[in-house]
Amino acid sequence: MMIPCLVLLWTCCLSCHAGLHPTRYRLPGVPARYRAVLRALRAGAPVLALGAALTDGVVNGILLWCGAFSIAGLLVAGGIAAWSARPGP
Repeated sequence: MMIPCLVLLWTCCLSCHAGLHPTRYRLPGVPARYRAVLRALRAGAPVLALGAALTDGVVNGILLWCGAFSIAGLLVAGGIAAWSARPGP
């Protein structure tokens, strides 16, 4: 159950990062009132993931944390690529 939680937290973090840079990733813009929330999630999700991962021990926790980041990065990159490849108006 630990790995899905870590992947979810990292996916949230990376999605917020992509949402804060819409022109770079060819995504729709985010209204200004949500940017503070996205910044807080982008900063807080990795910290929560690290805290959750370290409950499994230091070495295993760091490996889980980094592995979950890799999996989440692939998921978010695939989502961004799919969004960019769709036919637009």
